[in-house]
Amino acid sequence: MRFLRGFICTALALAGYNPASADSTIDYKVGGGWTSNIFQDPSNISAAFSEAKLGLRGSLALEDSHLAYALSAAIRRVPKYRFADQRIVGLELGYSHDLSKTVKLTLKGGVEHRRTGDIFLDLPGALIGYRKADVVATASAGITVDRWGGRNHLTATVSKLDRGKAHFTLRGLKPTQLEAGYTLFDVTGGHIRPLFGGEVGATLQYRASQITSSERRAFERFPAEMLRGSLAYGRVFGKSLTLMAEAGVVGVQSPYLGKTVERARPFLKGELTWQLPHQAVLKAKLTRDIQLGDIDDSLGEDVRTVGLSLEKALTEKLKLALAYEQAYSDWLYYDYRTRTKSISATLSYAFSKSATASLEYSHLVRRENDKAADFEVDGLAARFSGSF
Repeated sequence: MRFLRGFICTALALAGYNPASADSTIDYKVGGGWTSNIFQDPSNISAAFSEAKLGLRGSLALEDSHLAYALSAAIRRVPKYRFADQRIVGLELGYSHDLSKTVKLTLKGGVEHRRTGDIFLDLPGALIGYRKADVVATASAGITVDRWGGRNHLTATVSKLDRGKAHFTLRGLKPTQLEAGYTLFDVTGGHIRPLFGGEVGATLQYRASQITSSERRAFERFPAEMLRGSLAYGRVFGKSLTLMAEAGVVGVQSPYLGKTVERARPFLKGELTWQLPHQAVLKAKLTRDIQLGDIDDSLGEDVRTVGLSLEKALTEKLKLALAYEQAYSDWLYYDYRTRTKSISATLSYAFSKSATASLEYSHLVRRENDKAADFEVDGLAARFSGSF
């Protein structure tokens, strides 16, 4: 808890320094609950947990410039399995400067320290867990130019994940790195302009993952490159319907990719928001893209996601939210597929504009080619959140 106390003192000090040209907000969330599968794997180990999150976000307006910052700290404690506790601390900074009336420069950077734990082996009568610390750093630079009848943008981003060594709960096991780290590169450019009562855009994106050569064979994690071209259109119809649709083609390339693997695949992204009568909002989404980071496959995953949610105000302060999502993932290095379905129901009560209590039930089902890897998760959590 020392790092959280230190974070609170820092956040309060920064929040107290609030000149007329600055603005800051402190967000908080506390809660707890129970889950039937705390590790979300075939072990199906149930446990109770408690959690807390604190964040400070603010901005400072300068002449022709704008500075934004955000600090965050989160804790999740599992009393029954302390090695599964989570501690995350992050810092983000952003700077934008108007080079002229039509040209803006944006710089962003951030770092996050993640202290987490998981199961290493689940043996009859013995459970071996581990803890490790990972560090994620991200930096980006972008420029926007208002010209040629619309807005042109170009952004370059690099992010790096350094994996820490796993420290096991069983004495005698030496600390060992279990997964490969990676570096992700992203360069995205496009043009957006008004058309037919809405906006149309064209995007070209290059992404690449780099893996240290010494870790490729050791951890079976390999680099890949992608190139995506797409067209998008968004429009608000009347007062109740908002539509955004994007479609294109994404190609993937890697010397470690099998010859029979399809290189070019569809890219899809769609979002629909419909304001229904009686203070109800229906949202639908559809996405398909290739993921190179935060994956289970050695190289990449072709992920298709569909989702549907409904929010309904039962009273002035009481709200019900229902959500359903289904994701299909086709692995690129291995001939393997996964399917994940999740549903959730959340009942929330707003005490004020800045304080809300909620009760959430969630259910997740995971199915894979290997039936022994299937699992399900049921969870119930109560939370209190707000800002000041």
